Amino acid sequence: MREQSWVLVFAALLTCSSIGHTEDLVKDVRKAVERSTLDQPGTKPFHLRAVVTPSFARDKDSGRTGEVEIWWASPTQWRRESRSPEFHQIEIVDGAHDWQKNEGNYFPEWLRETAIELIQPVRSLDQVLDQVKTAEIRHIGPMTHIGWTTTSGTAEVKNILRSSVALHDGTGLLLYAGGFGWGGEFKDYASFHGRMIARTVNVGSPQVTAKVTTLEDLRNTPAGFFDATAPGGDAQPLQTALLDETSLRRNLLPMGPAAWPPVQDGPFEGNVTTIVVVDREGKIREMGSVISENSVMNQTGKQLFAAMQFKPFVVNGVPVQAMSQVTIPFKTSRPIGVETFESAGTFFERGRHLGFPASGTGTGYVLRAEFEAKGKSGTTEKGRYEDTWLSDTQWRREAWFSNSHYVRSRNGEQAYQFSEGEDGVILRIVLKALEPIPAIDTFTESDWRIRRDTVDGIPTVRVLAGYQSPEGKLDPEQARGYWFDSNGQLVKTYFKGMETRQLEIEDFAGVKVARRIDVLRDGGLVTRIRVTGISSAGTTPAKTFEVPGHEWTRAFTDEVR
Repeated sequence: MREQSWVLVFAALLTCSSIGHTEDLVKDVRKAVERSTLDQPGTKPFHLRAVVTPSFARDKDSGRTGEVEIWWASPTQWRRESRSPEFHQIEIVDGAHDWQKNEGNYFPEWLRETAIELIQPVRSLDQVLDQVKTAEIRHIGPMTHIGWTTTSGTAEVKNILRSSVALHDGTGLLLYAGGFGWGGEFKDYASFHGRMIARTVNVGSPQVTAKVTTLEDLRNTPAGFFDATAPGGDAQPLQTALLDETSLRRNLLPMGPAAWPPVQDGPFEGNVTTIVVVDREGKIREMGSVISENSVMNQTGKQLFAAMQFKPFVVNGVPVQAMSQVTIPFKTSRPIGVETFESAGTFFERGRHLGFPASGTGTGYVLRAEFEAKGKSGTTEKGRYEDTWLSDTQWRREAWFSNSHYVRSRNGEQAYQFSEGEDGVILRIVLKALEPIPAIDTFTESDWRIRRDTVDGIPTVRVLAGYQSPEGKLDPEQARGYWFDSNGQLVKTYFKGMETRQLEIEDFAGVKVARRIDVLRDGGLVTRIRVTGISSAGTTPAKTFEVPGHEWTRAFTDEVR
């Protein structure tokens, strides 16, 4: 067996969620932001310099290189110089006066956002804190992720914008934050006169990395250095306006009808969306990631966005750059003669009833299994699993490994969850591997694409969501797949780069149960789960299904139980 650490492999696979105390969370976010913001009253005057480069080698030819240098005396008196290969800006703010000298007619949005994120990681803090009060909260490892959506689009085409803030539970510092027109990822914190300032900031898509090479006290600025009334400035300062989509479309010039390609897999109707930045002449200069309900539409959508032309946007009589979300609805169909399939939900429900006794004939049972894994200690140890099921409202699933113990159970209307030990994530993965098919109420039918495939020479139907490259490679972060044989029995799954194979099928009360489950990564065996026994449950006291003090409400899990 080729062993790998389950903790490392699966750390991001499952999340444990809860709703924290709202007032405390708002205080935590405020504290994190204020600790890491340089641009605020009380900050000691500073001089900062950062070098900006593409974050990934694949983007080395993107032209996204530059420098940002800031001399800051107070929130109302500062000087900033931003430079890229095709643009250079000197900006001086002194009270109500704003002086600019620009070389180049377009301020790259990635450079503009980077210059701000270096000293002000969260814009409009009070508005963000209002959203935090009702946001979705997830605890993922040592991180608390706070996310929310706001409605966007137009009256005809509805859309949403996503925003989030993430805090490190140990340090209380920002890990990342972002919304429309702002955001970044923050690393390598170090103190500056009581502030904790990220020395590495990642921004945008394609992503750039700003490395702070200088952060020091502001000293010896020459006379007139902050003079925002000096001669030689541009008559019209360069501005970037953040617009809603309705305002953006008022300036959109007429376009021809969209021609969407026929596709084998749905959804066949939905939206394609992205974020665009338009220069002062009405030409799109930057475009974010293109997203749609059907990824096959992304390339056509990208071409349509790139072809858009706008009348110049004017604010107070001055042409400005404009940034906005833009959405295009699509509608298409399958090519003539292409095979059609039942719904993903039909395959899931049939596979669940055929292969998993908790969804089969209703016969109560006790199932026991063993497995091996490498935990945080670095040693390989054996673990065990036990599932006692009487009905949909009385069951208990339990696993042990090293000094870790994990339980999920239900007794009537009350559900329970209990976890202890440093290897709890391993045990949650064991539960998922033993019952991997997602619950019907946790997914959108249109996310799934269906086609015929083979697994080890067995004809199957593959039900897949997420990205697959043109070469057939599944994205380990996005793709989820389930393969069913001609009878509807589950044969294989794929999730977070891991495969499971259902093997050694045996009958129990009319259900075809896999007595062996192999978990693989990149074709190599990670672990093997063996069902050592399955028998009728007999009489089981109700208290067996209770874990007092650990009541739980099902949320953020795609498991049926």
